[in-house]
Amino acid sequence: MLWRSPATVALLLGYPILVALLVAVALQTEGRQPAVALVNLDTSGTSVRVGQQRLSVADYTDRLAEEVDLKPLGPEQAQRELEAGRVAAIITLPEGFVADLRSGLAPAQVILTTSPRQPIVAESIRRRLEAAVFRFNQSLAGEYVANVIALVDLVVNGGDLGIFGRSVEAIGLVRARDLVQEVQATLRQRGDDEVADRLDPIVTFIDGAAANLDLARPAANAIRSPIELEVNEEARGSQPLSAFGFAGALVVSLGLAGALLAAATLSGERDENVLVRLRRGLVPAPALVGGKVALTAVACMVVGLVLLALVALLTALAVGRWALWLPVLLLAGAAFGAFGTLIGAAARDSRTALLATLMLSVPLVAVGLIPNSAPADVVAALVPFGPAFDSFQTLLVEPEVPTRVLLEMGHLALLAVAFGAAAAWVLAARPT
Repeated sequence: MLWRSPATVALLLGYPILVALLVAVALQTEGRQPAVALVNLDTSGTSVRVGQQRLSVADYTDRLAEEVDLKPLGPEQAQRELEAGRVAAIITLPEGFVADLRSGLAPAQVILTTSPRQPIVAESIRRRLEAAVFRFNQSLAGEYVANVIALVDLVVNGGDLGIFGRSVEAIGLVRARDLVQEVQATLRQRGDDEVADRLDPIVTFIDGAAANLDLARPAANAIRSPIELEVNEEARGSQPLSAFGFAGALVVSLGLAGALLAAATLSGERDENVLVRLRRGLVPAPALVGGKVALTAVACMVVGLVLLALVALLTALAVGRWALWLPVLLLAGAAFGAFGTLIGAAARDSRTALLATLMLSVPLVAVGLIPNSAPADVVAALVPFGPAFDSFQTLLVEPEVPTRVLLEMGHLALLAVAFGAAAAWVLAARPT
């Protein structure tokens, strides 16, 4: 049987190689750093000395660059790059970042804004930055502890308190004890009322000590976490991870079913000699392919709407936008059908067509779902599974429908026309 079906043999030998190549392309960036936009709003250009270290914005960004691929951009450009998917997140250093490091009264915040369209990558970036901030905090903690010890020494021994952005003259516990002893000695010698005036420094010391203790409290928080990562939770629709999973399930179910249906209908008509009779009746090849593509598009639309209705009724995931789902499902189904029709037109029998469709579709669907490198993105863009997943996720995740969904619909339409034209050419060129 294998000797009589060389195409089947070629598929059995080539399929492991194809899967290995696609998986390698999809995972080759596992160790690469994700691209992240850096928006620096602290333009003071100043630095701060923490113990023996002098730190500036550049020093801190150098630490972050060890975890991610930083791209310095302006706020507006960074937002455009994030929406276009050219960066996975935005790190914002707010105005006064270095000043907060200098004062030590509050943690210096770093704002992280991630894309709702890439929740897995966003989670990875968040963990990377949390690790970087933790290591940086550990390196600064010792310096802050030394500063706090110096503060305690000032409270005990007195002197000019010029730390944490304040300047206070403190007499210290030692001098206060001397004053109390002096007053006590004077009171023992004579009962003069003027001696009461000499108690004023004690009152001043008590006030200063209270203020110093107030400074020590936020300083203790700064020791624990001198820099704080704030994740900016923007309006992003409902449950990004759930939407990501359902969009993937939708493209897998509709993509495989649509491609297999189109391939089976065309190759099945060849097995039953229906194509011969249709061609004798002068039915052109584009019309034959168009009928299969239209059938697949309608089937995918019906199945997709049923799945969406079940999700809307049984889960908390917000579906909505039914008017947009209709053309998106139709175009996705047409692209899936054209892809399957091309395989069915090239295959010699139904078994080969179904086997080839399944073997090609499964790894290509996986490439469209996994966050990839540029080469893998190119592969995903050349087949309908990647654009279909993007359009499904856009409708599920984005709080407002962006114009990019129209581009994704156009992409699906272009792929449907391209694969359909190729299938018609193959069908017309080869004998039925």
